[in-house]
Amino acid sequence: MSNVEARVASALPPSGAKPVGFRGTAYGGPLAAVERRSRGLSVLKLLAGDILSGAAAIMLASVVVTSAWPIVQTEFSDWMWTHVSMTLPLLVGVSSLLGIYRSNVKSLMERFRIRATAMVLFMFAATMMWAREGPSVELAAVPLIGVIALVLGSWTEHLIIGQFVRSGAWGTPTAILGLGAKSRTFARLLLSQPAWGLRPVGFIDDGLPDATAELPAGTEEADPASGLPLLGTIDEWPGGAGPEVVVVPDGHALPRDPEALYRLGVRKILVVSQLGEFASFGLQVRHFDRFVALELGGRPRSLGHGQKRAIDLALALPLAVLTAPMIAFLALMIKFVDPGPALYRQERVGRHGKPIQVLKLRTMYRDAEQRLEHVLATDAAMREQWQRYFKLSRDPRVLPNVGDFLRRTSLDELPQLWNVIRGDMSLVGPRPFPAYHMDAFDPDFQALRVTVLPGLTGLWQISSRSTGDLGVQRAQDCFYIRNRSLWLDLYILIATLPAVIGGQGAK
Repeated sequence: MSNVEARVASALPPSGAKPVGFRGTAYGGPLAAVERRSRGLSVLKLLAGDILSGAAAIMLASVVVTSAWPIVQTEFSDWMWTHVSMTLPLLVGVSSLLGIYRSNVKSLMERFRIRATAMVLFMFAATMMWAREGPSVELAAVPLIGVIALVLGSWTEHLIIGQFVRSGAWGTPTAILGLGAKSRTFARLLLSQPAWGLRPVGFIDDGLPDATAELPAGTEEADPASGLPLLGTIDEWPGGAGPEVVVVPDGHALPRDPEALYRLGVRKILVVSQLGEFASFGLQVRHFDRFVALELGGRPRSLGHGQKRAIDLALALPLAVLTAPMIAFLALMIKFVDPGPALYRQERVGRHGKPIQVLKLRTMYRDAEQRLEHVLATDAAMREQWQRYFKLSRDPRVLPNVGDFLRRTSLDELPQLWNVIRGDMSLVGPRPFPAYHMDAFDPDFQALRVTVLPGLTGLWQISSRSTGDLGVQRAQDCFYIRNRSLWLDLYILIATLPAVIGGQGAK
């Protein structure tokens, strides 16, 4: 047995054990049976979720069409049940053709783009199939089925993948090439974002000089901060003996001999390039002999203020009406626990730095500020946590039961629909921060952040939420502002509900 094989064997989980999670030790070696079962289970669950979502979309479209045109109720119902045996396989088949079930390497945002493309192709194919019979009211159901299936399928996918992420069973085993600072930093980034679909299992020594390259043989940690081991060197690696993906965090570190990478026997090789503050949506690759160029294009086309305002009003007004009874009920629960106003206004930083009064359901005691001052003055650990996140994991200010529930589900933010209607906020954008929170960031980021309206939901809310520190908040808000578009807003809006239901990272 070679040195690499010995490291791989010692890194494998015990027989019958679950695959290693994101915070555990590394996984190496041939793809274990448990890994294959986990992947097969994820495919089956995603497929079953899409079948159920597609069936629900067909039924909901039937209800909408027959309600709008009662005269065609019997005829349309017969048509729907006659064609459902074709519609549902077409829905799922197009998604399968585009690879939505084939690989979990792609992030949720990338998967949403594939899913949306699949829905457009479905609508085109279904229309062509049934348009031969001439114009009919049934054809109105085709785009309706596609839109509903996109929303329901995305919700179901987020919940299923969230379950796999929490159990540590999501992601393709991934090795990081190199032992340098960039390799270790990127490994920790992947570990912090398991929904991206790449599960780091260890490092491969590329032979380049590095302070950590003098590690003894075995499963010693190549990076103590991540707990990932050194799996071996690129020169002695036996083909097909390890992960399925290799990430090269720096293009300059690519081996001179391409065969050195191909001998690893992996399914994908990802070469990482850091774009800094440039917009990354819509990148195209151009080839110039042995050179590859990333075509960034011009400034991304964002929604105009008038367009975004029209979308906000079209969605916020009906949502405010629908949620009014829920807000009233929650307000009564708050007053029952702690008498006093159930709603309160908090000053936040709005667009162009203008102060805005944000409405919220009260989740804290009326003397919350005094309680916070006391705990920060007496508890060093709490003070350090507050300075890093501006949140507390065990917040003494929060009302028991109802306060915890509201913060975990973000239902305390519902009254901010009024702020959206007023024009102080948008449905999607960076969350409005208090002045003390904004002051913790550098001046350049503060200037960038106030160029857009703050949002009721945003990229941070559907991913890290309260678990993201200031650095994560800055990175995600920069990504949204640089890449904002109708496409990104649509993804965030659809992903908000499963994020709220899952409650991951909420405090």
